[in-house]
Amino acid sequence: MKKRHILLAGLAAIIALAAVDRAVAFRSSAMPLGGAVDLSGITGIRVTGQASRISLTTRADAPLTAQLSERREGWGSIWRSAWTGETCAAGVGMRREGGDLVVEMGDHSRLFDWSDCTLELTANLAPEAAVAIHQQAAEVALAGDFSTADIQANAGDVTVNGHVSHLSLSGAALRAAASFATIRHDETIALAGKMMDVTLRFLTPTPISYAVATTASFIDSRLPNTPGAKPAITIKGEMVRARIE
Repeated sequence: MKKRHILLAGLAAIIALAAVDRAVAFRSSAMPLGGAVDLSGITGIRVTGQASRISLTTRADAPLTAQLSERREGWGSIWRSAWTGETCAAGVGMRREGGDLVVEMGDHSRLFDWSDCTLELTANLAPEAAVAIHQQAAEVALAGDFSTADIQANAGDVTVNGHVSHLSLSGAALRAAASFATIRHDETIALAGKMMDVTLRFLTPTPISYAVATTASFIDSRLPNTPGAKPAITIKGEMVRARIE
């Protein structure tokens, strides 16, 4: 009888965990913070703050808009009452400054927040927009054509698909994957960090040049180093693994 009670208790616990998991999945959907912002006339975007997930595109078949959202994940999110009006987006906002969209992500920290709040920004910009992201932690995805992308984050996860004339990534711990769909021979790529794992892909075979200044590194390049050629790549750091192809 005792074994049966233990088995039933274990089964009940598994069922309860499954129910919680489904509830968490339901609660993890993104909730918009206000309405979308019109980006007509915007030629650059600047993002600051603690941490966020950012997706930027330059699609011709989509409206030029930006949207901020919050996403709550984790165990604590299921206990948050929808009618409380509580938000994890205190100090968060967007504003226009000349031709730039300035996005402030606030100083929200997950340390004492069981609901694991994540701030998300999605924006579709005009081609050749300039991007500047300076945050403590950032997950960034760029898709399209950008003039510059300056991303600084102590912890960063960056993906690029398309083209960036001047790409600069820096931080303490970085993982990056950039695929250049086109080459204009004006590209500069600057990578700097204590620990980096980087993959650079050039879909069109092209001469490149690269310079490496690291304490410990593993550089695997399938393309020869041609002095003076562009794309020009500089890699600085302590522990670096880079693949160029």
